[in-house]
Amino acid sequence: MDITNVKIYKSRQGGPVLAYANVILDRQFIIRGITLIEKDGRRFISMPSRRVRNGERHFRDTAHPLNQEVREELTDAIFDAYEEFLKAEK
Repeated sequence: MDITNVKIYKSRQGGPVLAYANVILDRQFIIRGITLIEKDGRRFISMPSRRVRNGERHFRDTAHPLNQEVREELTDAIFDAYEEFLKAEK
């Protein structure tokens, strides 16, 4: 898998949500709406999700990595792009 593009969008929410990202894989597949979160001194991503039909607080990811190695690769690429985004804003 080749992460060919990561686009970062500023969050207007504040709090633990740092930003949002769209990621293009192999120049052929896009994942929109990945959330960048920082909580308790830890940074992680939350994949796009939708509410489960009969669940008040239950959500299901609409796209997600199938193993930890891919999740780490994706997380690293997204936070690298986020750091570049912050530098460009200054």
